[in-house]
Order: sequence, then structure tokens, then C-alpha cells
Amino acid sequence: MTILTRFQGNAAVVVLDRPQQYNATNLETIQKIAQFLLECSTNNQVEKIIITSEHPKAFCAGGDIRAAYEAMKNNDLKLGPNFFNAEYKLVYDLATYPKPIISLVNGLCFGGGMGISMHNQYRIVTENAVLGMPETIIGFFPDVAASFRFAQFPKAWANFYGLTGNNIAIAHAIKWNMADYFIPSIALPELLSALCVNKKTDQVIKQFSQPAPDNLIFGSEWVDYVFSKNLNSIFESLKIHEHPEAKKTLKELSARSPLSLRVTHKLLEMSIFLDLKKALQLDYVIAVNFLENPDFQEGIRAQIIDKDKKPKWTYESNNISDDIVRGIFTPTFLDCEFAVAESMQNLVN
Repeated sequence: MTILTRFQGNAAVVVLDRPQQYNATNLETIQKIAQFLLECSTNNQVEKIIITSEHPKAFCAGGDIRAAYEAMKNNDLKLGPNFFNAEYKLVYDLATYPKPIISLVNGLCFGGGMGISMHNQYRIVTENAVLGMPETIIGFFPDVAASFRFAQFPKAWANFYGLTGNNIAIAHAIKWNMADYFIPSIALPELLSALCVNKKTDQVIKQFSQPAPDNLIFGSEWVDYVFSKNLNSIFESLKIHEHPEAKKTLKELSARSPLSLRVTHKLLEMSIFLDLKKALQLDYVIAVNFLENPDFQEGIRAQIIDKDKKPKWTYESNNISDDIVRGIFTPTFLDCEFAVAESMQNLVN
């Protein structure tokens, strides 16, 4: 089982249901959600879609990267591109769906989980929501059009969250348009029931919403100073900054994939030129190229498979040329629904 679906009042409810994997999405999950959305689009009894989870700790912990690892090890050249194509198309379909889609995020919400929540019309988070794009730690990059959302953050905070993969403060997510409303988890059952019987979605949600907690774990001045710079300067500033979190962050960044950091910083620089669809198109190009990058497989091995937390990166910061980075952004294929248009090359060059 990957999802559970039901019709309740005037709503269709999608319950993510891979509890052993903390609801991490695989290709089957993506396809089933897409098929259900298609069926609901022509059902006149369905006025809205609600995406939720009954897992006590997770909304969706991301994509099933164990499957990606096995595919790379077995030289399976189809699974990865097929998954990313289906995932990014679903993200776009959710964002542009003709009926309101409401995501109720309670618990872990990383990577792919952010993809099926942060672009929807109504994005609700609870005090248990743990938001993040931690991909650089596994030799990947923040995809699912996170760049499109990060473009609405102040530059320093987009770099901070995108490069480090640190949890995104709920107050920041709401302030900078990655989420909409904070509602305590204890109210979710009553909220869901009310949404299913009331046509006035806005009114119902606002009735339950509360001010988001100020859950920032450290001051912002040092982040504003350090992370507004280019990548090399970020590292240099972290080495000399006196704030205690700077030293901790330097250690964390130094453990990330150097190639992932370069690609992520480049992507965040480009993000102001991308709408949602172009962001997803470019994500597809980068993601497929990363499938051939040994650091992606090594990052998954170190963090998820062997869990030794000691990746041996192929690339080091001093041996990554501009041509290598440019190559990651260059499409070598045009055989997918989200293949990048030729005009995208103007952004890369």
C-alpha cells in the first residue's frame, strides 16, 4: 500500500501510507496520486483535494532514495529518469490543479515531501512539522522546484537553508511563502472534518489558524552577513566569524558534497529567473545528470545504507571547474515530459 484514498463530504482525501518508510514516495506512490487526481478532476462531487498522513511522526520523509541507490548500483538507467519525470510532473499538476489542494503537514517533511506540499494552494503546518531540503548531505541538490520557493527568501537565508539543508523554521516558511497557515496538530481532525462539509475553504482554515511560533534557534545577523556572499566567501567568513553557530555550520558544510554545494549555489543564483515550470524543467536536467555522478551514490551509501556518515567524495572544492558545474546544468536528452527547452540554455551560460 502506498496511499489510501476516500471521498468525504465535498472533498477527496489522499492519505500517504508507507509507514515503514515514513511515507517516502516511490514511483508507485507518485503514479497513484497522479491517477487519483485525474479521476477527481472530472468528478463534480469533489470540490477540493486534501493530502495528509496518519503517521505519528511523518508527513513525507522525501523520495525513496534506497530505490535510487539500488538502481544506480545495478546500472538501471530507466528508474531514476522515470521517477524524476513523474515526480516533477506531479508537483506541477498539484500546483496548477483546477480544484483547491490542501496539504496538512504534521511531522517530517523533507525533499519530495516538500514537493507535494509547498506549491499547493493551501499549505498548513503544525508545531510538529519539520521542513527541510537536506539533499546536499547525500550528494544531490534541493529539487522539486525548491529553488522557485527559495527565490522568495532573502538571499542569505535561501543560501543558508539550501546549502546546509538545515530545518526551515516554520516562521520563515510562512513569512516567505513556503507555507500559509500554522494550525496546532490537536486541531487537525476537526479541521479536516470541517473542510469536508464547508464550501468556504478560506474561512474554515482561517478559523483554525494561529500565529506561527517563533522557533528560530539562533540569531539572524550572522546569517545575513555570511550567507549573502559567494560560496568561497561563505566558507572564509565562517572560519573567522565569532558566532558559535558559525563554527558549527562550517563543520556541517565541510561534510557536504562540494559538487552539490557548487550546483546548489548556482541554482539559487538562477532562481530569480525561473517560474515554477522552468524550475522543474531545470531540476530534471540536474537530477538526471546527478544520476551519473558517483558522489550521489556515495552520499546515499554513507547516510542511508551503511550509515557510517563518512562519505568519500570524488570531487573536492579545489578541483571543480566551471565546465563541470556547467555540464550538470546542460541537458543531453529531449525525451521526457519535463525536458528543458532550448531557451533554458540562456540561463545556464
